[in-house]
Amino acid sequence: MLFKELIKKKRDGGELSKEEIEFIVNSYTKGETPDYQMAALLMAVFFQGLSYNETLYLTDSMLRSGKQVVVRAEGTLVDKHSTGGIGDKVSLVIAPVLAELGFKAPLLAGRALGFTGGTIDKLESTGMKVELSDDEISKVTERFGFSISAQTPEIAPADRKIYALRDATATVESIPLIVSSILSKKLAVNTEAIVFDVKVGSGAFMKTMEKAKALAEGLVQVSKLYGKRAGALITEMSQPLGLFAGNALEVREAADALSGTVQEDLLEVVSSLVGLLYELTEKGSFNKGKFDAEEVIKNGKALKRFTEWVEFLGGNPYPEIRAKRFVVKSPVGGYVSGIDGEQLGWLIVEMGGGRKRAEDQIDYSVGLAFFKKIGDRVEKGEPIGEIYYNSGDIKALSEKFLRAFNFSQEEVKKPELIKEKVV
Repeated sequence: MLFKELIKKKRDGGELSKEEIEFIVNSYTKGETPDYQMAALLMAVFFQGLSYNETLYLTDSMLRSGKQVVVRAEGTLVDKHSTGGIGDKVSLVIAPVLAELGFKAPLLAGRALGFTGGTIDKLESTGMKVELSDDEISKVTERFGFSISAQTPEIAPADRKIYALRDATATVESIPLIVSSILSKKLAVNTEAIVFDVKVGSGAFMKTMEKAKALAEGLVQVSKLYGKRAGALITEMSQPLGLFAGNALEVREAADALSGTVQEDLLEVVSSLVGLLYELTEKGSFNKGKFDAEEVIKNGKALKRFTEWVEFLGGNPYPEIRAKRFVVKSPVGGYVSGIDGEQLGWLIVEMGGGRKRAEDQIDYSVGLAFFKKIGDRVEKGEPIGEIYYNSGDIKALSEKFLRAFNFSQEEVKKPELIKEKVV
């Protein structure tokens, strides 16, 4: 099989077979195909796309390039994946809630990517162990009903090599390549059902509904072809989710949420995802799952499970926040009409709360608080947020915070949180 002919076939809009895609992945992973040929193929895919079957073959080939995680725990094994956004601490809340409702939820999570925070970085702010063996994942899941641990380098190594080339060749945004990259890791675990939280807006990677819907449909359809029960919710991320953004701050907010002191937007997203899992696993209706999740959160039933899990793995569920604080006040009166979530995410990175390079050390204490959201009324001089920082010029930091906010004299409608359900 000649790699050059496969480039030509995809360039001209042809559909690649399972065998051809396996050859592409294996030959490149083994170093038999040079970067320049793989780069040409990726660009052909960027412009011509992949069918769901082609995406399935690519996913499966990358998945089988590494190890698979077999979790041994009694009950219905479920998973949840978010495409990432600022202030997204949903995994920290939903996993113990799912366990409280009778599911077993072994989640594999990642570290920060770009301007969005990573679940594993948040958990590392507690000091807990996040890298677990398959046996440890099984034991923790059986004991607590859930586990959140780091994706290991042994899972889908082909994806890591291909992603690095995508990053260097401006092909990261290709929807089929994003789908196969996500699923080559998520499908490596023997779960029965998976829900996807596909974020859309300024604080997410998908800025438009068109792209978010294409990604949601790709994730769901390819997961189904692989034999999983799958569904997705497209959720609002044109502004931060919840009250805080920043590693340790989000862990503390998650614990507060599980005690019943929960922000309405966070509650809505978590409970809706649980509702979708009820529907997928035939445990009950969407509304029944949503109601049950809200009851568990508001009654604080899952908090003990969460704190004992963190402590069992050596962490503090209420990590200390060693940072200076500065309150940001509104320069005008009116209504908050827009928030640039990406700009705020990069502000956290600038303060040390994320990575500009893979080797960067994270300052877990820094972050932001948000007292006002889109549609809220604000008076001139009223606090709209707070900066948690350890270095940098606070005047410059507060100016950047304010630049992410737009104001209007006219009343502004609050954005709808759950945009669309894809099943």
